Amino acid sequence: MTKKRAKVLHVLNWFHGNVCIKKCSPEIDREHYQKMRKLIEGHEDYPITYKLFIKTMREKHKICDLPEKEFRKSTKNFWEHPSSCSWHVISK
Repeated sequence: MTKKRAKVLHVLNWFHGNVCIKKCSPEIDREHYQKMRKLIEGHEDYPITYKLFIKTMREKHKICDLPEKEFRKSTKNFWEHPSSCSWHVISK
C-alpha cells in the first residue's frame, strides 16, 4: 500500500486548518504559518505525505512546540453536538 501524497502547499494548509488554528493562539498560529510557508517557498508543488510533513515540521524545524500528548489530543468530542447543528436530535 502506498501512502497518499499531496502537494506540500495543500498539506501545509491542511495542517494549519486542522491543528494550528484549533490548538494555538492566533498570534502563535500566524507566526508558525509564516515560518512553514517560508520553508516551502519555491517547492509548493512538491509531493509529500502528511506524516512526513508533520514529522519534519515538528522534529527537524521545531515549528510546533506542543508536547506530544497535547498535540495528539483530539479537540472534538464526537458525541457532543452543538444545539445549532441542523441534524441534532432533540429528545422530548
